[in-house]
Amino acid sequence: MQYFKDSILKKSFFYFLTFFLIILFYLLLDLILSNTLLRSAQCYDYTSYKKGYIYFLKKNCQTRQRFKSGFPSTNIFTDEFGLRVGKDTVKNPDNKNILIFGDSMTFGVGIEFENTYAGLIDKKMEDYNVYNFGVGSYAPSVHLYKLKNAIKDNINPNKILLFLDLSDVMDEARRWVDDEDGIPKRPEGSKPSWARDVNKKKRLVEKNFKLSKEIAGVVRFNLRRLRSEAKNMANKNVKVKTSIQGAYTYTKLENLDKRFWNKNDFSKGLIKVNEKISKISRIAKENNSEFYLIIYPWGETLLHGEKEFSWSNFGEQLCSNKKCILINAIPEFNKYKKTNKNWANDLYFLNDEHLNKGGAKLLADIVLKKLNK
Repeated sequence: MQYFKDSILKKSFFYFLTFFLIILFYLLLDLILSNTLLRSAQCYDYTSYKKGYIYFLKKNCQTRQRFKSGFPSTNIFTDEFGLRVGKDTVKNPDNKNILIFGDSMTFGVGIEFENTYAGLIDKKMEDYNVYNFGVGSYAPSVHLYKLKNAIKDNINPNKILLFLDLSDVMDEARRWVDDEDGIPKRPEGSKPSWARDVNKKKRLVEKNFKLSKEIAGVVRFNLRRLRSEAKNMANKNVKVKTSIQGAYTYTKLENLDKRFWNKNDFSKGLIKVNEKISKISRIAKENNSEFYLIIYPWGETLLHGEKEFSWSNFGEQLCSNKKCILINAIPEFNKYKKTNKNWANDLYFLNDEHLNKGGAKLLADIVLKKLNK
């Protein structure tokens, strides 16, 4: 009997030791790979943002990144201007130029460049060089500044495409102000939420155990996708993210989160968007450029409508008096929603406002149809 017990203890110890050594070997392998083969660059340059000014994409950078938990990781390449491009993007000096402005939606988070709407426009508009100035949380104040600099760099705009995002109203109200030279900067006393130094322990783990982070991200992304597909099969409604930035289209202003929204901020944001669009319009006319303003919906916009504030009407106001050519993608997105039960998963990342590959293609098709008329 004692021999039997000793045998079980020995086997248990052996299995525990084997498991421990496997885990230890894996962590050591992850540590080595993370600091050699998996070492990747950080393509965002936050140096100036920490000092109060705008952040940039680094020039001639290459990396692979995950926008946030639940998103697939994607390849990121930038050119000599610090703009996102495809791996094999080549500019033809004899071509005309299309300058595209926007935020993270236009940057194309979670999507390979070739499948972003900027990448699809680049592919189809063969007689044009496409320059994608889209970066997360950029807004019309930054677009105006970037357009002026592009012209100084001799990137002459034949067509300007500005993708106006629902978040731009809050970003103009709370994130960006102009200094005395017209350079966008953070308001005095504000704290950058994602440019500040992160927890040192978390940063150490993410730097040294990238393989584990990548595996966890892939598992999490696919579990969310499978759960969403299971809900569709059970005829349950797909969850659509309710946001702070975009809820004003269907929620009364007094019912929005007072920590982020108030009447003055909302009015200020709308006024600033209008001012910046007007200035971009004047620059476009001075340079004989066609200026297109593109508006599009978030998932919650499609689900709840524009009953409190019409983003569509606001777009029309911005382009009044021939200031710009409006491309309103909302009707086509609504049409897709009505004819496709799985519209939320087809067009948006799960429980997020960002367009996925399918949504980017739909928006690109709408814009290209207008450009090719």
